This record gives sequence, structure tokens and C-alpha cells, in this order.
Amino acid sequence: MSAQVDQFSAYLDRGEIKYEQDSETSFFRMMFDGKHGDIRVLIVVEDSLIQVFSHPANKIPENNRRHIAEAVCRANYGLKVGSFELDMEDGELRYQTSIPLGDDFPDDDVLDHILYVGGAMVDRYVPAFLSIIYGNEDVKLAIEAAEM
Repeated sequence: MSAQVDQFSAYLDRGEIKYEQDSETSFFRMMFDGKHGDIRVLIVVEDSLIQVFSHPANKIPENNRRHIAEAVCRANYGLKVGSFELDMEDGELRYQTSIPLGDDFPDDDVLDHILYVGGAMVDRYVPAFLSIIYGNEDVKLAIEAAEM
């Protein structure tokens, strides 16, 4: 394992964050309780980058993916840290944040931010996505409501 993987593992341990680490890769997995369901989190630690992927519990049904793709575009516009991504093939929706790694490993405050912002954004926008899927809500209005 790389020094970055060891440092990230130590960060999680200091914060008493429950996680699973893949012993053969640089992947960490955890689960957070969101306001609107579980949020699965995958973290990939590489030599030059840490990526955090936060996933809501369910995939987007095929017949709703075009509307959710529009909602993702509307939600992403103006975001400063991270973005939503939608896999049009399998319906996976996720929020990605990342930070490049330089000579110095990031402080815990910086790591906290990239780890938790994804869950916060999933919690903020999942009601809008669900209202589009199950309530036939207008995409623009649903996203505007999430951003109020």
C-alpha cells in the first residue's frame, strides 16, 4: 500500500469513522445515514488524487434517465465542489468530489470537506430526483425547490 493510503486510513481511524478497506486496492467503502435513505460512499486513494463517490441507495429507472440527466445538469450548474454524474446505461447516480495530492497530505479539515460534501449534496437533491421520478414533477421546478 502507498503512503497516501496509509495516511487516509489513519485519518478515518482518528475520526472513528467506520469503513471497509480493500486489502488489494486503494478503495475504501462506508455507509452514511442520509435524511432520505442510506448513502453509499466509495473512496479511491491514488498517488496523485483522492476521489470520493457518494451514491444514493437506488438506481434511476431507465424510463426516467433523460429527465434525471436534465436535473443533473441543472443541479451541477454553479456547484463549486464536486458534481453529480449519471450513468445512462445502468442508472447509477453519484456525486463525485476529488482533491489532487501534492507533497503534503491534506489536513483533516480538507479531508472532512471532500468526504462529507457528497453526502450533503445527495441529501439535498434526492427529494428533487424522487419527485421527478415518482411525482412527475417538472425538472426545473424540482431543482429550484432543492436549491431554496
